[in-house]
Amino acid sequence: MLRKKDGSNVLRKKVFVTMTGRAVDLGAVNKEEREALAAVVERYRAQPEWTRFASWWMKELAKRGIEDRSALYRICDDLEARLGIAQGKASPPDYRHYLLALIEERYGSRYKFCMETGVDQGQLSRIMAGKGDFSMESLSKVLRALRASLVVQKEEEVRELASPEEASRALEGSA
Repeated sequence: MLRKKDGSNVLRKKVFVTMTGRAVDLGAVNKEEREALAAVVERYRAQPEWTRFASWWMKELAKRGIEDRSALYRICDDLEARLGIAQGKASPPDYRHYLLALIEERYGSRYKFCMETGVDQGQLSRIMAGKGDFSMESLSKVLRALRASLVVQKEEEVRELASPEEASRALEGSA
């Protein structure tokens, strides 16, 4: 069981929210994953160099037989990205990351999203790969399908939401 320094349960919140707003159910984390999460949190709190953390957590999860579809994998991927952003080695998420999180959360896959909404698969693929942008008309169609809105934020607000400190607060259940 993960515990904070005061002895309280780190996982009492039951949900970890990624920097793009995707909720990861911590209640579905099994015993093996909880033990791995404890090791990940300990390593993460030391704020290691971004690429070293990335290499370490991937090996650690593979060694423990934890699949890349697991909740823990999503958490580790998010923590890794936050370190990269904080260390100036990665960019904060842009609108593509937020859209992809919503698509996966609500439809399960880009393919299913495109089939159910009529959005062109090729166009979505190019845009998600950073090889183009939506027209305002296409973006409006995607946002309507996702029941989402476009929000403009200051860059420093986005960076704060993507900070390692914010992830630590979320993991401690005090976010």
